Amino acid sequence: MFLTTEEEQSLQGEQGEAVQLAMSVLVKLGKMYGADRMIRIENVHVDASSYYGISDAGMEFCEKLAEEGAAYKVPTTLCIASIDFERHAEFDVAQECVEKQLRISEAHLKMGAIPSWTCTPYQCDSSVRFGQNIAWGESNAIAFVNSVIGARTIRCADFVDICAAITGLMPRFDLYLDDERKGSVLFKLDNLDTRYFTSADYAALGYYVGGVADSRVPVLQGVSKTVSVDQLKAFSAAVSTSGSIGLFHMCEITPEAKNLDEAFGGEKPSETVVFGQDELSEVRNSFSTQDGPEPDIAILGCPHYSVEELREAAHLLKNRRLAANKQLWIFTNRCAQERAEQMGILEKINETGAKVICDTCFLLFPTAAWELGSIATDSAKMAHYAPGLGKFRVSFLDKVQCIESVTK
Repeated sequence: MFLTTEEEQSLQGEQGEAVQLAMSVLVKLGKMYGADRMIRIENVHVDASSYYGISDAGMEFCEKLAEEGAAYKVPTTLCIASIDFERHAEFDVAQECVEKQLRISEAHLKMGAIPSWTCTPYQCDSSVRFGQNIAWGESNAIAFVNSVIGARTIRCADFVDICAAITGLMPRFDLYLDDERKGSVLFKLDNLDTRYFTSADYAALGYYVGGVADSRVPVLQGVSKTVSVDQLKAFSAAVSTSGSIGLFHMCEITPEAKNLDEAFGGEKPSETVVFGQDELSEVRNSFSTQDGPEPDIAILGCPHYSVEELREAAHLLKNRRLAANKQLWIFTNRCAQERAEQMGILEKINETGAKVICDTCFLLFPTAAWELGSIATDSAKMAHYAPGLGKFRVSFLDKVQCIESVTK
């Protein structure tokens, strides 16, 4: 792999130990995947931000880099934490978790990170644009930014994202290359009017597509142009959960798929798959492991809810209150929460007994202190991971059904 003189000097330690370490990681990654050279990147989203995600070793790695004077060279946002920084005491979070999460935060901020604490930076602090080379972690964010915005990133693993932020570089391979962004497998939606799809429907569609496409680039034909940004978010989270998908194309919707010919780069699909009502019903039913009583808690906001989704939740909660022994938790980020508070949305949600939780995610949130056996969610990602991570029983429902299941 070719390195410039400056890059060679960084690799030899002339820019300090932290830069040398970061460069060595990126060079090894590039050689592993056959990269021809490094490219400059303009933005990073770090997934190595949660204590329950990176543990003690990851925390010490971040602190070591900060102590060595590492500084992020490009705008760098942070993914979720393991706590709500303002309200962790309210949720009986162990003091050890709080302290170690604060240490991770301190290290990132010392290096110059933007404290966004969200899995949806594209709806918050990141102003990325079409064609930019970036380096993002977090699966839903990668799929969304590649597909819906048209910026370019590989699926960055934890700590690779940090190394990219320190150097401002990434090895050039995979989805940075034009040829790797061509569609491979075509999904035709058959006799489905997606104008009436909910976010849960798009999540189920995404989960099916990811499971079939695996690591190939899927192209969808038949999605309505009325699909919302939040529905594309739900699709992105699901498609990257069931498959190793960093990019998808939706004909006449996403920027690199004005038509089928462009989506496939002038080539023919290697496979064509039909998706209809039977497949949609089958996927939705497959998520639910809850059989019997109503769920103890409804979880919304995986990925983080936007202001519009918070507004919709407040509307659905109008004249309703939590039922006895039920919980409703809605996860979001700081920008959405602040705007929702200014708009009076937060007050309307809070007065029902529901909780709006910031900075974190139920999947990396310490729930041991809460006796929660069964959950309802509209997130395919949540429905996929919750049974294994917390041994929760799951009901996969639309947002309306989730709220109705825990309120009266």
